[in-house]
Amino acid sequence: MKFKFFFIGKIPSKANYKKISHRRINGELKPFIMNNPQVLSSQREALYQLHLQKLNYGLDKFPITKPVKVSLTFYLSGRVRQRDIDNAEKFVGDILEKGEILKRDSLIYQKERVEKRLGIKGFEEIVEIDIEVISDDVRLELERGKPTFPPEFYEFLKKMKLELPNES
Repeated sequence: MKFKFFFIGKIPSKANYKKISHRRINGELKPFIMNNPQVLSSQREALYQLHLQKLNYGLDKFPITKPVKVSLTFYLSGRVRQRDIDNAEKFVGDILEKGEILKRDSLIYQKERVEKRLGIKGFEEIVEIDIEVISDDVRLELERGKPTFPPEFYEFLKKMKLELPNES
């Protein structure tokens, strides 16, 4: 089962999720942490857009409770080089969970592709989200399969003077 979603709007960085503010208590200023209003606004807009798209697929298909493979494409207008998409990925995982597309964002077993590209003038940012439910066979292979490391890894272990457990 495959799904494609889009989000158009400002993608906040994870770094600005919380904001420190101050309030007076008994005449003394005390710091407290509050959710950043800009982040909350972006989340509300994303949740609204995702809900409209979920209606097209049928609400009965959500939330997805099986492991998934996700691909993300960030279309950025003018700031392609400067934009750090690591934190934008976290925002997408959060809204997929809050928007009840995924039961939990820990169901993302594979990120097949994450790209940033030049977007369309007039749009702040556009995110294309491809979600594919993975089969139980693939899930079991990822969870229980033997890890296969390249020869460079074993050379690195020797340099670090480390041995793998059960290594002869």
